[in-house]
Amino acid sequence: MKKLKKRCGFTLVEMVVVVAILGILSSVAIVKYSKAQESAKLNADYVSAANIATATSLAINDKVEDLVSSGNVIKLNTLKSKGYLPTIPKPQSEDNKDFTVNVSNSDVTVKLGDTQLYPKDK
Repeated sequence: MKKLKKRCGFTLVEMVVVVAILGILSSVAIVKYSKAQESAKLNADYVSAANIATATSLAINDKVEDLVSSGNVIKLNTLKSKGYLPTIPKPQSEDNKDFTVNVSNSDVTVKLGDTQLYPKDK
């Protein structure tokens, strides 16, 4: 009478199925992570724009000289040098673009390229 050997371990097919499932799960997780990362960068830009707008309003109320350049555009360097901003914020969501601050009748608008960040559109 033959003795049956007890098998230990997994077959090759089982291992391939597990690796395939792990690959699918990791690809879904990477897509979700990249979307969350982009959303976080955009939200950071909204916060930076709000900080710039607050600093601009304070400087306008204090009647800081050399704040406005041509066309009602606010100079961020002046806000930094006068102590209203600790540093000039760098945009997180878009490369090679800077924040632009405009003032019209005491209304502050902050843009990043063509996108208006402050006041935030609802």
